[in-house]
Order: sequence, then structure tokens, then C-alpha cells
Amino acid sequence: MDTMDKGECLIEVNQAKSFEDIISIVDRLDFIDIQIIRKFYLFKSGYFNSQPYCFPILYKEMKGSGQIKMGVEGFRKRLENLVKIGLLKKVKHSNPTIYLPVEENKELVFAIIKRFFFINGLEQFL
Repeated sequence: MDTMDKGECLIEVNQAKSFEDIISIVDRLDFIDIQIIRKFYLFKSGYFNSQPYCFPILYKEMKGSGQIKMGVEGFRKRLENLVKIGLLKKVKHSNPTIYLPVEENKELVFAIIKRFFFINGLEQFL
């Protein structure tokens, strides 16, 4: 992530309205971040189906399917970065940790995912 602090990131995601704002956010995400986000914001049949996950189940599912090749702590840091920029939220005092999609950012997240796939020539996988 850039040198932005948590507050600046949250402000940026919450205020992202233009195409340039979306590009700015997409530039800081990689394929693994997008795969994680897609697990929470499923887009099927023209509507969003937001999916919460508890950390161990999400890690096991993504590791088992070959979507990630990293350790537990690396994966946890990825999730925390997505929380910091406002694309996911973390349920406080939950054990194991539960992560949720941010309902207010559904359209923004879909635009970010779509833009990432188009920039990288992966639109056939949307």
C-alpha cells in the first residue's frame, strides 16, 4: 500500500465517485486482493450477493482451491489492508475473526473489480 494512513484511505474509498478515483484505487490492488474481494462481493444474475466469511474458513477455502499461495499471516495482512481502505469490515471481538463486505460500497467495489479485469486484459474471466 502507498504511504497513505488509514484515515486517508477510508476517506478516499468513501469519496470515490469519479472514474479517476476508481483507477487510483485499482492501481494499488493486485490480483490476490481482487480475488479476496470477489469472495465477499459475489455478482450473479445482475445483483449482488454479499457474503461474510470467518478467517479460518476463508483461508482454507482459498488455499485449498489454489487461489492463494501464502501463509496465514500474509493472508491476514491482506485482509487487514482491505479493511483499512474500506472495502471490507471486520467484526470486533469475534473469535475467529469475521470479515464482512461494506454494503455501502457495493457499486464501487464492482467498478473496481471490473476496471482491474479490463486493465489487465482479463475481462473474459468476469
